[in-house]
Amino acid sequence: MSLTSFLQISNVRAEFAKTFQFKAPKLSAELLAPPQTKHYSLIGTAFDYLLRFHIERLNPDTLRSIWIAELGVVMTKKQPEEYYKLKAIIDVIKSGPYSDYIQTGNLSESLFASTIVLAKLDMIYRIGRLEPNIMDYQNEDILDLKNLISIVDDSLFKSKIFCALNPGFGNASLLVGGADADMISDDTLIDIKTTKNLKFERDPYNQLIGYYILNKIGNVDGMNRKIDKIGIYFSRHGILQTIPTSQIDENPEFDYFVKWFEKEAITVFMN
Repeated sequence: MSLTSFLQISNVRAEFAKTFQFKAPKLSAELLAPPQTKHYSLIGTAFDYLLRFHIERLNPDTLRSIWIAELGVVMTKKQPEEYYKLKAIIDVIKSGPYSDYIQTGNLSESLFASTIVLAKLDMIYRIGRLEPNIMDYQNEDILDLKNLISIVDDSLFKSKIFCALNPGFGNASLLVGGADADMISDDTLIDIKTTKNLKFERDPYNQLIGYYILNKIGNVDGMNRKIDKIGIYFSRHGILQTIPTSQIDENPEFDYFVKWFEKEAITVFMN
């Protein structure tokens, strides 16, 4: 179970809906990078890796956690033959395409292909399943990733003081069986959505509030980071839409809700 699955529980959804009014922001932007295949989930996860590599290059002092793909590989240790094969693939990616990109900015085909491999390894951790043919990809997958990275506005991700990729929230993350946000840039917590639908919907809003609450409870990897904005980067449109957290803090029920959230998470995950 995870924060995402916790937020799908009926009484949890109902409590969020009752406590936090939600009016979807009106968004208008051109679809600059339309999907090239129907591999929506795979490309979404692959682009998460690619964009994080790009952000790491933009911000040399970035704090980054272990890749989820690496955690997935660790989960295969009970099958030594499989584990060492997959670990070797990770090692090659780290010392090759990833390292080359961080040092030179070279957007090679091997880098794009590597993010697809990482996305498939990611699934071991997320859903407990190793995708078959992890080294395979289509040319259209590569084109999709090229288009997505080509429309990134670097000014959206260039941090002034602080940048963290896949930040966790200490013991608070454990409350929901593990939770890590996509990134925090200075005072803004950002979720990356690779979808052709330009809609800021209720479920992603709940997810962002969930991260914000976890930060209130446990801080970001032990550091007291003040989050002033939460938002979504719509990668196929190249825009970042944020909401001020003052809207959450000013809710008179917020402090009570944080305590309820913590208690409910303990009830769900400890039973």
